[in-house]
Amino acid sequence: MSIFRIFGADNYHRLNYKRYLVLYQMLHKSLHMMKKFNLLMLVFFVSFYGFSQAGDIAMNDAVQPTNKLSYKLNSSGSNFTIKGTSSLHDWEMISKSFSGKLDFDHVTDGDLKIHNIEVKVGVKTLESGKRVMDNKCYDALKSDSHPSITYRLNKVESIQHTGSDNYTAKLIGTLSIAGKTRTVTIDTKIAVVGGKVIIKGEKPLKMSDFDVEPPTALLGTLKTGNDIIIDFNLNYN
Repeated sequence: MSIFRIFGADNYHRLNYKRYLVLYQMLHKSLHMMKKFNLLMLVFFVSFYGFSQAGDIAMNDAVQPTNKLSYKLNSSGSNFTIKGTSSLHDWEMISKSFSGKLDFDHVTDGDLKIHNIEVKVGVKTLESGKRVMDNKCYDALKSDSHPSITYRLNKVESIQHTGSDNYTAKLIGTLSIAGKTRTVTIDTKIAVVGGKVIIKGEKPLKMSDFDVEPPTALLGTLKTGNDIIIDFNLNYN
């Protein structure tokens, strides 16, 4: 006997409809639960990633605290020397009175970033111990119209940590002598110790590079050479 005869066609369709309805409700509930699960997984992933990134940043900040500092050039413990030769003997003029500043970042793990170096030396503060020779040099350096020798950093070409708080650095800057400005590259040694920064180095130059005529003395019997060396030991604190 056909099922249509027992229940009738209408009853048969009602049974199928109920089955489909139950299946649809089960499927809808499953999809809803999957959406919730996926949403929870997404929230968990974003939260975990955010905390992880924040933790990494915090750890990096803790390991590498940066001190942005600005120091002034202290004449005490510093010197600026011009060395040269002559037809009779070598000579040098020393200044222990000058000004300047240093701007830098010092990171405790050994990183050093220099932003600015300035040095200003009064020409007439340079002394050799021989008054006649000093006056000749002041005239050659045009001290009346250009009373100062100045240096300003343009950029740090390279810097290397050599151990403890010691560094070597190649500095490129502008040097002005007797009214002429030239770009110079200087190899230096730098020490950061006890709340001060010490910069040492020397730079061979020619007087003619700055349109300076080598001075003479003793009726021309003493003639200075064209080659000079600027030697410096600068104490910033």
